[in-house]
Amino acid sequence: MAKLEAAIYVTRRLAPSERFPVRGPTLCIDEQPLGGIVRLQGDAGDAGFAEAVSEATGLALPAPERFAARGDTCLAWSGPTEWLYFCSLDDEQARLRALQAACDGRFATATLISDSRTGFLVSGADSASLLAKGCAIDFSAAACPIGRVVTTRFAGLPTMLLHRGNHEYLVYVDVSYAAFLLHWLLDAVSEFAAVPA
Repeated sequence: MAKLEAAIYVTRRLAPSERFPVRGPTLCIDEQPLGGIVRLQGDAGDAGFAEAVSEATGLALPAPERFAARGDTCLAWSGPTEWLYFCSLDDEQARLRALQAACDGRFATATLISDSRTGFLVSGADSASLLAKGCAIDFSAAACPIGRVVTTRFAGLPTMLLHRGNHEYLVYVDVSYAAFLLHWLLDAVSEFAAVPA
């Protein structure tokens, strides 16, 4: 029986290599390689749950609209009782087991959803301006500081946006929307005179 392997990139077959990834003087866009993602649902007010999650991840449960990161892991608020935990693909099974153990005996659950999301890294001095074309989020430093996560509609799609660093944003959508979002981004980027790789 043939061994199946996960596709590390979804968009490589959706756009010509001369157009994507985008590498411009003030704007760069590339797809994030497939990583592990665990959806964690539980009660943030349950001190035992919060402590168990912290022990399993090395990260404290973040406050609403915030995320915590360490190394290649990230725990992002996704809703009042939900977080997404991002890790390397190689670690996803071990991390899933640790989070399932943290949920054991509680009204909580941890579910692997790695292949259900596609992520794009948008960076450069014009990154916030490009993203502002797709949603009504205020990207000013005061309203959207580094460490903020927002669940919103971007380009008409349900989206999670993380402000990861200075002029650096992660945009996650359902994998079924990858082609639409890729073409939206490639169309929008022309305004910023970015030069494709």
